[in-house]
This record gives sequence, structure tokens and C-alpha cells, in this order.
Amino acid sequence: MPENQSLAHYLRQLEQESPHDILDIKEPIERDFLFMALAKELDKEEFPPLLRFHVQGYEMPVVGNIFASLRRIARMIGFEDEESTLGEAWNQMEQNLIPPVLVESGPIHEVVETGAAIDAGAFPWMQYYPSDAGRYISSGIFVVKDPESGVHNLSFHRMQYKGPNKFGMSMHTRQHLFYHYEQAEKLGEPLPVAVVIGAHPAVMLGAAAKTALEVDEYDVSGAVLGEPLRLVKGKTVDIEYPAEAEIVLEGYISTTEHEPEGPFGEFTGYSTARSTENVFTVTAICRRQQPIYEVIAPGPSKDHLFMGHVVREAGVFQRLKERIPWVKAIAYPTSGVNFHAYIQLEPCPAGVAKQALTLLMGSDHQLKYVVAVDEDIDIRRDDQVMWAIATRCNMTRDMFVIPNSFTISLDPSSIDNTIDKIAIDATMSKEMREEVIILQASPENKQKADELIAKYYK
Repeated sequence: MPENQSLAHYLRQLEQESPHDILDIKEPIERDFLFMALAKELDKEEFPPLLRFHVQGYEMPVVGNIFASLRRIARMIGFEDEESTLGEAWNQMEQNLIPPVLVESGPIHEVVETGAAIDAGAFPWMQYYPSDAGRYISSGIFVVKDPESGVHNLSFHRMQYKGPNKFGMSMHTRQHLFYHYEQAEKLGEPLPVAVVIGAHPAVMLGAAAKTALEVDEYDVSGAVLGEPLRLVKGKTVDIEYPAEAEIVLEGYISTTEHEPEGPFGEFTGYSTARSTENVFTVTAICRRQQPIYEVIAPGPSKDHLFMGHVVREAGVFQRLKERIPWVKAIAYPTSGVNFHAYIQLEPCPAGVAKQALTLLMGSDHQLKYVVAVDEDIDIRRDDQVMWAIATRCNMTRDMFVIPNSFTISLDPSSIDNTIDKIAIDATMSKEMREEVIILQASPENKQKADELIAKYYK
């Protein structure tokens, strides 16, 4: 079997094509806290490298920060220009979904541990922040299969290590895993799942995708790869997972047992104990002989936010573009974690920007601050958006509030899952376009300036 769908294959390719994208830490580091400190420092770079290192006391290599660069994500989906609309590129890719294929065996089954041999504590799960309740898996992809249709759903959920075969975990009540959990609960049965830890980035992006319930997210992974994802059958659960994954924990989520889980450092930038307090029991550990442990930097890191932002932007862009042809692009800034978004519009009739803002908030219930700007504003730069607000807004006329609107419980400012939401139209009026002249260099001089800076400064 060719191993072109493995994490190791992706890393070899990246090392050949873009070696500066990998930062190898040559000395073993402490298991807890230090990786997170490294990721936060690297986030100050425009395109942070991924981190590859070993943890003291463990032979298993660790890789993290893979999704901290929009440039790397763009290349993953075969799109070289990270400054263009990644969301639009993602939507084009999703028009060509490729179903997976089942194979008899794969490297993921080189080692299979069941029964008394199960020891989930032997892996270098780490504590990221001092406020975390303990050691966590931040990169676990929960795979669940619809028992009737056979459609697989993939999603990320935090996992607190509690014992050799036990984890606490929290679900998002508006996501598909929770729907499957409720179906199992009605039947009075536990929910079988497989947790994939370490895989080709195509699998990670498939898990981050926001598809309809009836879409198999392995099909999305196939579209990223450009070929069918190879799957193997689970050993103790009736679920398929990538044949070339690094580690898979098979097991079930109890529908009767709950216990405290958390707090944990979430994307909001706060430590939170808000949790569905579910319990995951391991029935088998499957892994490669020499696996790579892949982590996602939790909290408001680029690694955590960018992977989700690309697919979120894609989903809302598609919906808005179908109704409002003047929409050029949408961006979720890291400064707003998942709660802010900016729309870039071509010159459009009066009132259209407000319609676009309303549709945007209706398309993503997490958004609570949205801004519409003109096409001369770079929506991936907060300073430009703030300049547009400062110079193009009459707040009484251009701002509106939607009170007591639904949001998620992880928003620490929410009350009973509701929040007041604000929309700002920071586009120029027709009169302003006729009156003002925007100060900017010509494209030719900008290019010459970039060339001189690259030649004499960088």
C-alpha cells in the first residue's frame, strides 16, 4: 500500500518543498505548558512554522501548529495564493467530493491493544495551560457512523485524560455528533465512536468541514487529497477510519454516565468549565509501530482558529454570494476568535450592505460583531477595517443591534446562550465616493517598492 495519505508523507513533502515551514526543536522539552508557550510566541509571525519535537520521557515524536499558516492551508487544498479568497477555493473543491474506499489492512493496525493491555496514559498527552483540569488531547477527531445510511461524521472535541481506558469529553450541542448522541440516548444505548489522533491534513480539514448531515466528511477529505481516502474497519466498533492514521482510540460515549470535565483553555482565550460532561470509554488502542502524536494548539491560537475559519468563511460566503452578487470576500479575524467577521463588497445599491450583514449573522449563530467594507479594504487586516469604521461611518445611520440573539455557551459574555449582536456598515455612501480621493500608491509603484524592500531589507 502506498503511504501517500499519511501525516509522515505530508511532512516529507513539506520538508522538500518548503523547509522553512518546519521548526525542529533539537532537544527534548517538558511535556506540559512549553509547547503552548512556543505556539503563542510563533503566532507573532505572519506565517508561523509547524513545530516538531520530542517530549522528555517519551520516544514518540510530536508535531503541532500545522494549521497556523494560511499559506500552508492554501497549499493543502491546491490553491497557491493565500491572499485570495480561500473560502471560494474551498467551495470549488467541495463541488468535487470523492468517496472513500475500504481496504483490508493498514499501518494503523500494526499494534492493537484491547482488554487489560489498554493504557491510554502511555502517550504524551499534555497539559497546555496551568488552569486546565489535567492532561488533554486537543486534536482528537471523533468519527461516528449513521447506522442506517452509513454516512460518517467527523468532528473535534476536547478530551481530558482520566485513566487507562477513560476520558472526559465535551460535545457541542449544535453539531452533528450531539445529534447522533441523542439518537443513541433515545435507544438507551452507548454511542460507538473512533477517535483519530494524527492523520494527513486532508482528514483534519474534512473534520473541520461544515457539511450537511447527509454528507460523508470522508468525501471532503478525498476532495482535498484528490483521490479516495483509504479506510479500514474498526476492531471493536463498527466504524471505519483512515488506514494510514497514527493513533486511533476505539470505544463508546456513555449516554447514562456523566462526570465533571474541565476547565480547559478554549478558542475564546478563556479557561472554561462549561461542558456536556460526557464520558468516553476506550475498548481498543490501535496505532502504528512508531506513531507521530499530532497536537492542535488550543486557545485563541492561529493553529486552532485558522483551520476552522477557512471552512466557516467558505460556508457563509457561498450562502451570501447566492443572494448578494456584490459580495467579494468574507474573513474571520483572529482578533475576534469565532465571534467577528468582515464582508468585502463591490459598490452596491443603498441598503445592500445592511442586508448582507443581516444574512451573515443569520448564517452563523456564533457571530456577534460584523462589519461590511468596500473592496479597497483588506479584510484580513484589522487596522484597515477599523480605519473604514473611523472614516466611513455615521453610527446612528450605519450601525444596528440585534438584541437577545442565540449564541454558544462558550461565549463568556453570553447569558442563557443569548447575546446582543452588532452590525456596522462601513462602506462609503454614493456621495462619499464622489467626494473623496483615497490616498494610495499606484499598483506599479507598489510593486517597485515591494521589490526594493525585498532586495535591500529582508
